[in-house]
Amino acid sequence: MANRRDADPSPFRAGVVHTGLSLLVFGGIAGVLGAGIVLMGDPSDAGPKQTLALFDSQDVANPSLKTRLQTDIMTAGLAIETPDYVGDAGSGDLPDLGVDAPAEAVAVASAAVGEGDADTGGVRINGKLVKPGESYGEVTRMVSLPRAPVTEVMERINGMTLPRISPEGRAPADVYARPFINQGNRPVVALVIGGLGINATHTKSAIDELPPEVTLAFSPDAGGLQMWIDRARAAGHEVLIEAPLEAYDYGRMKMHPLTLLASDDSARNLSRLDRILSRSTGYFGLMNDLGAKIVDDEAAMQPVLQAVADRGLAFIDDGSLDGAHMDKLSTATHLRYVRADSAIDAKLSAEDIASSFMDLESQALEHGAAMGAGEAWPITIESTKTWVAGLEQKGIVLAPVSALAAKATAEILEDGSVRTGSLDQAPVNPQG
Repeated sequence: MANRRDADPSPFRAGVVHTGLSLLVFGGIAGVLGAGIVLMGDPSDAGPKQTLALFDSQDVANPSLKTRLQTDIMTAGLAIETPDYVGDAGSGDLPDLGVDAPAEAVAVASAAVGEGDADTGGVRINGKLVKPGESYGEVTRMVSLPRAPVTEVMERINGMTLPRISPEGRAPADVYARPFINQGNRPVVALVIGGLGINATHTKSAIDELPPEVTLAFSPDAGGLQMWIDRARAAGHEVLIEAPLEAYDYGRMKMHPLTLLASDDSARNLSRLDRILSRSTGYFGLMNDLGAKIVDDEAAMQPVLQAVADRGLAFIDDGSLDGAHMDKLSTATHLRYVRADSAIDAKLSAEDIASSFMDLESQALEHGAAMGAGEAWPITIESTKTWVAGLEQKGIVLAPVSALAAKATAEILEDGSVRTGSLDQAPVNPQG
């Protein structure tokens, strides 16, 4: 009798059967759970725990802003009859906020809306004071800086594009600086964030999220350096280029190939300086990257600073250089020079950075101006955003670094305020 062999099972049929059984089992479990939730759950648990309303809704016809100092600023855009603004802080005209909602459509606002301001009758939104007659967009408006290069402050030498002082006397330190007016001659703080262009994510955060008054310093090795500078200036930031200077100890770091050396003659150092300057345009000055060793050698450092001054640039010290030597050299070379009072993120913790900011505020209130320097770490950027939001309430103005690094003569406007970032820089706070 012939042997009988069963046919192999069909893989397709087995897969269909197994899939169907799996769906049946999981569907049954889901159904049981759903029925349990419907029968035993509390519908109130699915609702919001808290509702934040911008207006008190008890009186629909006259909604009032829910702040400690109530104001009717937000009713201006509602379709109800309200009196004109009259008084010291008002203009007599209702602001047009572009809202056509009926009176009964009481808006629910985000928690970003702060308390009213006792002195101005305005309200703070995201840390910005919005006064009667102003819109939030007007208050937060960023003014783009002109696209670089400006031909009158550039020249071509040996195939390189380099900054220069124009025949009319305009310096790149003026042309590329962010304009600044210190209305009321209040104390100011300036902040520079460096190390940009190496990490694209950190660089974008600094450009897009920090206030335009914050100065940004870029590494000469940044990929797409000119693109980053153009983007920063379009967002309103003035920029610096970091110059690698010789340090005493590099640890595990490798020395940059364009580092200016104490042991080299001035011709070699100036050649390296030109190569650094030629990598981009649109910066108003240089900031040191290390440099303790060459700064201690005045014979090596003075020709470098003289070349920087002759090209109409400023030099920003991140606070790590010998202040006495730099003061002496900057005076001898007539260099626009400013030194940071502290490194705000020497310790990368929110508490330590906040403490550094408090020290800057104290120095600004005591001396009229103070400057801090930091790196583009995420915690530094976030801490800076929080700190800047509270400066207005403390009577302190955030200024670009160029406002502290220009000449010492004043341009006083008709209203008594001081303009900086021009050919003739004023003392930042002459009454401080």
